[in-house]
Amino acid sequence: MISRGTGAAVAAAILLLNGCGDDLDLPVPARIEKVGSGDYQSATAGNRLAEPFQILATASDGTGVPREKVIWTVLQGQGAILSDTVSVTDGNGVAQAYLTLGPSTGDYIVEAALARNRDAVLTFTVHAVAAPSLTGVSPATFTAGDEVAISGLNITDSTAIFIGGKQAATSNVSVTGRGLWATVPACLVPGQVSIVARVGLAESDAINGTFVAATEPLDLDPGEYLSLDPEVLQGCATFESTGAEREYLFAPQSVTSTRGLTLAFQFKGNQVTAPVTARDRSPSERPLALRFDDFLRAQEAQLAQIPREPLGATPLLAPIEPDIKVGDRRFFRVCSDITCSALEDFVRVTGVVKYAGTRAIIYQDVEAPDAGLDQGDFDELGELFDSDLYEVATRAFGAESDIDRNGRVFILMTPVVNGLTSKSQCDISFITGFFFPLDLDPESAGDGRSNQAEVFYAMVPDPDGTVTCNHTLDRVKRLVPVTFVHEFQHMINFYQHVIVRASNSEQTWLNEALSHMSEELAALHFEALGDTERFSTFALGQLFNAYEYLSATEDHFPLYSEGTGVLEERGATWLLLRWLVDQKGEGILRRLTETRLVGTVNLEAAAGEPLSGLLADWFLANYVSNHPDLSSVPARLRFSTWDFRATYANLHAQDESLFPKPFPIDPPVFSSGDFSVTGLLGSGSGAYYRVVQSAGQGGFTVELVDEFGDPLSGPAQPILNLIRIK
Repeated sequence: MISRGTGAAVAAAILLLNGCGDDLDLPVPARIEKVGSGDYQSATAGNRLAEPFQILATASDGTGVPREKVIWTVLQGQGAILSDTVSVTDGNGVAQAYLTLGPSTGDYIVEAALARNRDAVLTFTVHAVAAPSLTGVSPATFTAGDEVAISGLNITDSTAIFIGGKQAATSNVSVTGRGLWATVPACLVPGQVSIVARVGLAESDAINGTFVAATEPLDLDPGEYLSLDPEVLQGCATFESTGAEREYLFAPQSVTSTRGLTLAFQFKGNQVTAPVTARDRSPSERPLALRFDDFLRAQEAQLAQIPREPLGATPLLAPIEPDIKVGDRRFFRVCSDITCSALEDFVRVTGVVKYAGTRAIIYQDVEAPDAGLDQGDFDELGELFDSDLYEVATRAFGAESDIDRNGRVFILMTPVVNGLTSKSQCDISFITGFFFPLDLDPESAGDGRSNQAEVFYAMVPDPDGTVTCNHTLDRVKRLVPVTFVHEFQHMINFYQHVIVRASNSEQTWLNEALSHMSEELAALHFEALGDTERFSTFALGQLFNAYEYLSATEDHFPLYSEGTGVLEERGATWLLLRWLVDQKGEGILRRLTETRLVGTVNLEAAAGEPLSGLLADWFLANYVSNHPDLSSVPARLRFSTWDFRATYANLHAQDESLFPKPFPIDPPVFSSGDFSVTGLLGSGSGAYYRVVQSAGQGGFTVELVDEFGDPLSGPAQPILNLIRIK
């Protein structure tokens, strides 16, 4: 078992394998009601409201009605933008939409109406207050550390001041909203700099001041941190000699939003420039399971290119199916090759219902090996989905499709999935389950390869290896639920992006990150229930992947461009999303799913911040969060859900073969400024170095340069993060 902080016993072994016109017969919800705290909000004009508008659609018995289309309309408020004009209720019957206010102050009114019953209408009223504006700065010429008076209108405690693009510490906000004091940040580019006020997404017009480079060395307090452009380092990043020991963490990083970029660098102190050599990043052969994932995500992208109308303009075509009972049979077409394409690549199998629940129907292939699941096992797996996994996933990411209009997801356990893995691969990588996007696409209704149903395909127990690998009963019961909740996110994501909004499928790096978040959310759900065994089962894969990434941050990076990522890259993207959820709240996950946006643009819109700043602070947080030598870690540099230092120390104590160090980031340590190292930055990632000044040692200056000794630059957007540890 594992824990997020102290104590626990790790499982003796870990498998890290990735499977990776409306129907008039349908009952109309009896009522809709407002839920959440979206009504009567107040925010600055131009900002997205902090909370979404949410409605709950319920049946006559009070249960939530999933997949109801809700029409959202701005009735009052010029320039306001809704995140959706049509959204779909999730598994609990809740639909939501976010509003970004227009530039005008005053009341804004938004209507929510059921698509199938326009008499069921609710309205939300919110208020926009004036955005801050700036009129002057005094003195108009300043240097790092100076206190300057910023004057303007509508300035409050929530107003952030940015000087030269960097946030300034503020104090003494005027009670009349006409000004405040700001401390000029260090290491700005000398010359004219812009000064703006921001409240969330709202930004004032800029005023200008003049920055004069400081002549004094940097004097940071413990916990104080900066992210610096390499262009300003030579005249700025100088550290004086000290009478007491000091320690700094330096982290060169790429903060580009472009995927797949790399850039060689030299990070040096007082030493002369050395040759910079690029590191060999020749990709190794991808494991079978990841190659199959690549194929499936490519299928999603291909289907997304089919012209279609958004769901709001498209009737649901399939009829309601009759009730399904244990013992019923039906035929399925199942992909039998990791690049299945032609109809003959899809095997026709017969499935028998073994579990008929409220959210899931479990079928077993009649050709499954004899030494398999008994009825108690089927009931356990079905109830796990019905009672736990379904709500975890739909609450976080929104509703899945229901193309066959039966309100349930099929889980087909078939040896065809086992057969996707050859015997030679069994000890390396095997496929545990998947969903096939063609099954969900209404445009593929006449395609013989499509089952036109929500189907998750899973392996079956085969302890004697009669098909390929020796999959024990325990392995199947342990891995299939984890793979299911991972693939269920992919199913939801494809539906929300491609079917509901007729948009592109999500980019694979973010899509996979969301699926690994789905696994972790299931783990946290079981932890809250006191089920430590299932908590460990669902969490351990994410922790291992992240450990592998943090052990080699120059070799892997979160914004990868090829395929669905190796485990280390998946660990990086999960860490990034986990930090974002800790900073922004779990609602960011649904904003990332219920949208037409994809990739880095989607991430920036959901977070409400530029990606460069998010990446920089996340990269520092990986090392700094819960650091034992920092009495007060800045909130921006913390993970709140996990204490990774304590967690990895526990895992290391219990299994050094999987977790060889107590903490995976183990930076090289240099004494004062006597160092010169070369390395590689990749999109979103970089390297970590510690510099320790012993008492009485001389000062030093750091630089981040290219092969010619010039300040590092380019589309990879290199920066140097630094924080004083002690």
